Amino acid sequence: MVFAVNNLVLGGRLLQYGIVPRHLSGLPGIIWSPFLHASFRHLAANTLPLLILGGVICARSKNEFAMVTVGGILLGGFLTWLLARTASHIGASGLIFCFFGYLASLAYFKRNIPTFALSLVCIVGYGGLLRGLVPTSAAVSWEGHFAGIVSGISLAWLSSKIKKPPSDVSPAAAGSIGPPVSR
Repeated sequence: MVFAVNNLVLGGRLLQYGIVPRHLSGLPGIIWSPFLHASFRHLAANTLPLLILGGVICARSKNEFAMVTVGGILLGGFLTWLLARTASHIGASGLIFCFFGYLASLAYFKRNIPTFALSLVCIVGYGGLLRGLVPTSAAVSWEGHFAGIVSGISLAWLSSKIKKPPSDVSPAAAGSIGPPVSR
């Protein structure tokens, strides 16, 4: 919808709201850039990997999907804003690289067979994405790709450090000290 409104109604004027590195006016682009695409081809190239990799994470857990998506947009966007060359960085490819980095590195941090299998399938299926980390064209934000993969790996590490309460203990009792008190 954003692409249609931007191109059919606004004549592409929203593209200026991408991430513009090291300019305060470019900070809102951190939020908006994943929704902005320069062409239909750009949008189409981002759609399938975003749906597949995002769908895999969502199938694991909706909370995990929300954490990786929001964390990837904010951390990846901030790293792009901080480190990238001066340009307006747009598109969802940073988020795609975040999803890929997250799924591909989970096996290293979680160390169990199902996660190893998931990481292996992700690497085999989408390992070709890594070519996007090489600066090949001024029109491609390899910095956004790099920031996305770093964000995904960081979020995988963070999620491995979060301890979940044992399943046989209720969430209310998991945080309490001592026996439950009845009133």
